Amino acid sequence: MSAIAISEEQREKVRAIVADVLEADIEALTDQSSFTDDFDADSLLVIEIFSRFERDLGIKIPQEDLTELDDLPSAYALVAAYSTPEALGV
Repeated sequence: MSAIAISEEQREKVRAIVADVLEADIEALTDQSSFTDDFDADSLLVIEIFSRFERDLGIKIPQEDLTELDDLPSAYALVAAYSTPEALGV
C-alpha cells in the first residue's frame, strides 16, 4: 500500500461517491459509519462504489480489495493506495 495521503478535496469526492451510491444523505455518512451495517449495502452496492472510484477518480483497484471496503477510512485508504501522485494532484 502507498503512503500517499489523500487531500481533503479527494476525501470529499470519495464521500460524495459513497453517499450517492448508497442513496444516503452525505451528512449521515461519517467515518464511523459501516456501509453494510448502517446503510444496508450489499455486495452489489460495494462493487458499484468500487466502479465509481475507478471511473470518477481514474484509479484501478484490484478486485481482491473489495472485502476491505466497508467504511470511509477504508475507502480513503484504498483510494490513497491505488492513486498516482498525479491523480491526487501531488
